[in-house]
Order: sequence, then C-alpha cells, then structure tokens
Amino acid sequence: MANDPDTKNPVLLIAQLRAHLVSGASFDLLPIKHEQDVKSEVESLVQSWAESGFLVHGRFIYPWQQVKQVEVTQVEEIPLEIAHKRYEELYAAERARTQEDFWRTRQKTVKEEKEKK
Repeated sequence: MANDPDTKNPVLLIAQLRAHLVSGASFDLLPIKHEQDVKSEVESLVQSWAESGFLVHGRFIYPWQQVKQVEVTQVEEIPLEIAHKRYEELYAAERARTQEDFWRTRQKTVKEEKEKK
C-alpha cells in the first residue's frame, strides 16, 4: 500500500494512460501521479474529459465521441525522492515530442505555402 505509516520511505503512484480512438488510432497520454489513490485521480480525470466533451493531446483536440476508451497501461510505485525526478523526465519527453511535432507541422505548412506561390 502506498505511503503505509509503517513504511519508512513514502512512495508515489504513477499511472501511464493510453487513449484509443474509434478510428483505431491510439496514443499515450501524460502520466497521472498521486501519493495514495491514483485510481480515483484517473477516474476523476476521465470523468472531467467526458463532461467537457473533449480530449486534448498535445496540439490536437478530439471530440469525446471519437474516444473509444482510455486505458491504464501501467501503474508504478516509486519511492518519492526518485518519483519526482522520473515524473519530470516523462513530462519533458512529452513536451519534446509535442515541440518536435509542432516544428514538423510548421515546416510542412511553410513548404506548402511556398509551393502555392
């Protein structure tokens, strides 16, 4: 159990999520963290997305009716001091991937504009 009072080293629970679309496409979402109850945190987040009607991933916005399911692919229990560093690394990797996608799309857009002229 996470953060058991008898345990000397507190832990952080990190859930990895994957969204599956009706089209058959799927992609990993940013990880969710919680010190005690990551399941409730994930359920709350998915409910919030459903209520908003949208799932945002990077620069893409998907209407909720296009989302077939959100799957928890892995839950890690990591000592707190290691978890914060790992969590930052996961976010950094996602930010880098998003930025790379942006520049790739931007370059394609600029190239298409030049071709039109």
